Amino acid sequence: MKILVFATQPDPLAARISLALAYVGFSVAALTRSGHPIRVVSKVNRHFTYHSQSSSRSITAAIDRWAPDLVVCSDDRAVRELQALHRETAASADPAMRHISDLIELSLGPPASFPATGNKSVFLGLAERLGLRCPRTIVLPAAQPFDLDPTELTYPIVVKADHSDGGRCVRAVKNRPDLRTTVWELQTPNSWRARPLFGAILGSKAMSLFTFSLRRTVSLQEYIVGRPANRAVLCWKGKVLAGISVEAVEVTHDRGPASVVRLIDHPEMATAADRVVGHLNLSGFVGFDFIVDSANRAWLLEMNPRVTPVCHFALADGTNLAGSLYGQMTGQLPRSKDVRIRRDLIALFPNEVIRAPSGDYLGSCQHDVPWEEPELVRTILNRELRTRWLKWVRTVVESHCPSVAGALARIGLIDARAQTDSVLETGIRPPL
Repeated sequence: MKILVFATQPDPLAARISLALAYVGFSVAALTRSGHPIRVVSKVNRHFTYHSQSSSRSITAAIDRWAPDLVVCSDDRAVRELQALHRETAASADPAMRHISDLIELSLGPPASFPATGNKSVFLGLAERLGLRCPRTIVLPAAQPFDLDPTELTYPIVVKADHSDGGRCVRAVKNRPDLRTTVWELQTPNSWRARPLFGAILGSKAMSLFTFSLRRTVSLQEYIVGRPANRAVLCWKGKVLAGISVEAVEVTHDRGPASVVRLIDHPEMATAADRVVGHLNLSGFVGFDFIVDSANRAWLLEMNPRVTPVCHFALADGTNLAGSLYGQMTGQLPRSKDVRIRRDLIALFPNEVIRAPSGDYLGSCQHDVPWEEPELVRTILNRELRTRWLKWVRTVVESHCPSVAGALARIGLIDARAQTDSVLETGIRPPL
C-alpha cells in the first residue's frame, strides 16, 4: 500500500509520521518544498516538489506519478489545498480527475465536512449542536462590522480568526478597547491593510488587476482556565480506530505547541472526538484541542484535520495510529517494531531541547528523538537553531545536559567542543 505525505510547511511532523507509516509496512512518498527535513529520511521512497504558485498542478502530478492509496496531510494549508483541488475535480467528467476527487474524500472525508474542518467558527457551532462541552462563543461573520459589546462573555476573551493555524491568529484580550483593536487586526488580512499604500503608489486602475479578500470571520470565545490537552485519533469513514490523549505539561510559548506532554486517559475527550468524527464521517489523522479545568472537565476548543505532534507515537499498551491505519487498509497485521513510548511523560523533539536545553525534563522523562535517522535529527536541530541563539543553546546543552550532548555526539551533531566549532564554521549563525 502506498501513502503520499503532503506538507506545505517545513516542520518535522511530516518526517515523523512518514517514519511511523514506513515502519508498519507502507511505502511512503512525500510532496514537500525543496529543502524540507523529510528529504533526508532514508525510509521515504520518493520525493515530489510542491510549488505554492501551482499547487493544484503539484498535487496532481504527485498523485499521477505515485498512485497513492491515501494522502496524509501534516499541516492545515495542505488540507486546504486538497479541499480546493477536490472542488476543481469533483464535477469533472475526466476519469483521472474523478479518481483524484475520490482519493481526497477517502483521505479526509466527504465534502460536506470541509466547512467544519476548515473554519473554527463553523466547527464550534457544530460542537454546540452536538451537545459537547465547549466555551461560549460569539461568531463575527466576515461581512459584519464589529459593533457589539459581548456582555454574555466576561474578560479575558479569546479571539480566534478562521483560516489560521499554530496559534498565530489567537489572542487573549482583557478589555473592550483591546478587543476592538484585536478584532480589527484578525478580521483584516495584511494584504487588505496594505491596499491604500499600494493604491497610492500604483493608482486605482492598476490596483483593479489585483484581488484582496476583505475580511475574515472571527470568533469571540469564553476564556477557560485549565491545562491544554489534545486527543489524536486515526479514523476511517466516521469510525475512530485508535486514539492517544495527552495533556501539555510545558509549551513552547503562550498558546503555542506543547514541548512536554503527559499521556492521560480522559473518557470525555474520547467521547467528544468519537462524536465529531462520526457526525462528519471523517477519515485519516485528526487532532482535537481541549482545555481540562480544575474539575477535570474537558472543554473542546478546535479540531485539526491533519497529523498532530503525537500521531507517530507507538505506545507500550499497543496503541499505534499508523499500525491501525495499515490494518484497516490491508486487513493484515502491521509489521512489528520496538515500542517507542514506555513512559507517561514525554519530551517532544525538538520543542523541549530548544525551549529549555538545561531544564529537568530532558533528564527525567522520555525524550522522543528519532535516533535511528541521525541525518534527520541533525537537519531538524540545525534548522531550528538557525533562528535562535545557536551558540548559547549548544553551550548550555553541553554544560548542563551531558546525556543529551553524548547522544548528539554519537550521531555526529555535537562532538564536545571540536564538533560544535566545526558545525558553527559551516555557516550556521545565531541571528544578530
